[in-house]
Amino acid sequence: MTSKLARDKAVQLRQQGDMEGSKFHARNYLQVKKQARAVDAFRTNLEGLLFKLEQASAISDVAGIMKNISQSVATLKATLSIPQITEMMTDINMNIEDFEVTSEITAEGIDGITLDTAVTDNQVNEVLGEIDAEINVEMTGALPSVVSNEKIDELEKELNRLKSKD
Repeated sequence: MTSKLARDKAVQLRQQGDMEGSKFHARNYLQVKKQARAVDAFRTNLEGLLFKLEQASAISDVAGIMKNISQSVATLKATLSIPQITEMMTDINMNIEDFEVTSEITAEGIDGITLDTAVTDNQVNEVLGEIDAEINVEMTGALPSVVSNEKIDELEKELNRLKSKD
């Protein structure tokens, strides 16, 4: 809403010929628009991060369970053969590595949250160009175009002829 108000003010000032005021409000329009997008992107990134953290927590729980299992397996090693123990330990190690990968993904998700709300002069000039085009369309639509001078001359002659009859 703030963005729309700023754009409307820029159009109004442009129509009145206040180019600097129009430029100021066009810049404000772009900044508010970018800030709104940045807030939405930030919210989305936070939701994604929350999901990743929930996954990491679940994997952490599984890793804890696997660790307890590995301790139990260690006490049972007297009754099991070495190849069986080695296979179980390999499976447990793979699950712990999955947890580490998830931790890395979560860290990358946190690092990837950036906000860019800078407005360049080119962007302001583009908006002002759009506003100028919009104003031009409104002005062109508001004023009738002259078909030809001959038609006007004919109408003036007819008007004078009708006046002279009275």
